[in-house]
Amino acid sequence: MEPFSLKRSLHESDWGRLLLHSQYVKSLTIYFDDHSQIQYEQLLSNMPSRAILPNLTSIHFRLLEGDEPPNSELIKLLLPKTVSFVEVEVPDVAEGSAEAVLDALAAVELPTLASFAIEIPILQANAEDLGSRVSQVLHTHRTIETLEIDIYQYRIDEVIGSAGRLPALRSLEVFSHGWETAAGEPNILSLPDNLFPVLHTLKLRGTPDSVKALSSRINSEDLEIIDLYLEPSLDFEASSAAQNSNCLLFSERFSRLKTLVLHLQIPILEEALSPVLECRELETLRIGVGWSCPLWLGENTLARMGMAWPQLGTMELILFVGYHSNNEYMGLAHLQVIAREFRNLVKLKVSFDATTKGNPGFKVEDAVTTTENQLQELDVDGSLLDGNVERKIVTIFRAWWPKLRSLRCAAQMEYYAYSDHWESVITAFRSSNTAQPTLGGSALQAA
Repeated sequence: MEPFSLKRSLHESDWGRLLLHSQYVKSLTIYFDDHSQIQYEQLLSNMPSRAILPNLTSIHFRLLEGDEPPNSELIKLLLPKTVSFVEVEVPDVAEGSAEAVLDALAAVELPTLASFAIEIPILQANAEDLGSRVSQVLHTHRTIETLEIDIYQYRIDEVIGSAGRLPALRSLEVFSHGWETAAGEPNILSLPDNLFPVLHTLKLRGTPDSVKALSSRINSEDLEIIDLYLEPSLDFEASSAAQNSNCLLFSERFSRLKTLVLHLQIPILEEALSPVLECRELETLRIGVGWSCPLWLGENTLARMGMAWPQLGTMELILFVGYHSNNEYMGLAHLQVIAREFRNLVKLKVSFDATTKGNPGFKVEDAVTTTENQLQELDVDGSLLDGNVERKIVTIFRAWWPKLRSLRCAAQMEYYAYSDHWESVITAFRSSNTAQPTLGGSALQAA
């Protein structure tokens, strides 16, 4: 992108033309660095008294490295009362920049501000002071309904406390890094436990302890969506699947939960999912794991899940990445349990082992027909398959899911050792699909 530059000072006629078009600007991204700051100062000295962006609804401040902070008066001029979304991003060390923007935000009236996001993933010299300034923004703008917080600091309890008192906050996303040490969690736990009264969506990224601490402060009967990215703590070497067994214990408090998304970069045992079985209204479940964190779900656990969640319509179980000979994988017998117990599933994405070696006791004739199943879309992303099972698996799928209309494999084919086998399966499925077949968007898709 070419840097913003003025060749000469703007005259009154120039502003007239600019203002004629600026009334149509709804969204703006503005960059601040030392070069642009000089140019903006020139603008400020000749700026008209009336609003320059009268209908702006969304603004993104991107604060780049520089010696001088943005001019606070200019920032205020860029924040008309029509703004409903503000994002502040500091991708690098930019001393004083975030403070200037946050102070200006706290000083202006934005009666329709509904969404605020702040992203400062790089440790700044005044990290704790930033937390106070973010809190002041939240105190000023009580209309915020959606909040995203990504601040690298060791004390975030003041921000969480202010966010929890927003009366209309429905969606909260927190990326917790830098405060998952001993200084962070006790301060979070010292907050009142009646925060976030109307929260509907919670998205957290952090260690099991930091996620546990923050979620314990939430007291909302409306929470329906939880999205967790669980990553290792600094002492990951000492962590084990057994030690992480309580990482989802908090979920049993949210009986109205409809959607649970888990991104696991830590090892857990299948027992860790037991608290989620109390969420009887669950409709969507997505679980994905990292390279070194395969998750094993036994047939009994799958059966319990199916009985606990009769309304489940979408499920993704990507429980391994790549193949490792010392790991256990779900096989065809596990898929049969899913077919038997999850009758209302409409969409299923699952990685499993369909090789002969991985299913020594399974026979095609054991694939009992389940006519009541509602499954229409199946994605076998990353699943294992060999030539022997390849010729039989379409028959198995048809028996389990007679309403199946779409079969695909979303794995990156150029790196996927089983692509030829699955391509043959999908071709066979397509030819047997007589209910108005249409071609999908990739070579490995039948719809």
